[in-house]
Amino acid sequence: MSLDSLLAFAGALLLAAVIPGPGILGLLGWTLGKGKRAAVGYAIGLVIGDMTYLALAVLGLAALAQTMGEAFLLVKIAGGLYLAYMGIKIWRSRPTLGNTQLNREGSLMAAVLGGLTTTLANPKTIVFYMGIMPLVVDMHAITVPIFFELAAITATVLIAVVTPYALAANKARRMIQTPQAMARLNKGAGAAMVSAGTAVVVS
Repeated sequence: MSLDSLLAFAGALLLAAVIPGPGILGLLGWTLGKGKRAAVGYAIGLVIGDMTYLALAVLGLAALAQTMGEAFLLVKIAGGLYLAYMGIKIWRSRPTLGNTQLNREGSLMAAVLGGLTTTLANPKTIVFYMGIMPLVVDMHAITVPIFFELAAITATVLIAVVTPYALAANKARRMIQTPQAMARLNKGAGAAMVSAGTAVVVS
């Protein structure tokens, strides 16, 4: 595959990724509420979700993913409810300083699941890999080495997009010095995650 096609794919993915949506809202919520470990886990989940749809697109199954009907609806609802549930937990958590709530890092696997379900339940992801990707990439020319090139580009672009958001959110979290401020931060993080879950369900 030509360099122009790979660059076109990277550019199209970048444009799609930088538009804030449920994924970014969820990332902010996880990072503000649980810290950098959760941010890393959530980002890994986002990448795994995109890799899943990339593989489906290459195998010619993206249309099937879009037309799964009730199964896709269940994925959307489950993903949205999971994000909302975690958001409510963070909203209701009782913040303390020292070595407890402020410094406690969230579960890595829970964050990975959060990022994965958000991506799998996000119609924008399906639209990109089913509708936009074939416009910039010759799907019939994809070989195993080219697939791994596309996968590497996907991971690189997504990490480049989410890293500034995660760093800013984690810095804000670390600047908190009082339980009162931490309580407000928890409510903001919880609201972001509930908003992300709602956006996934209604989109």
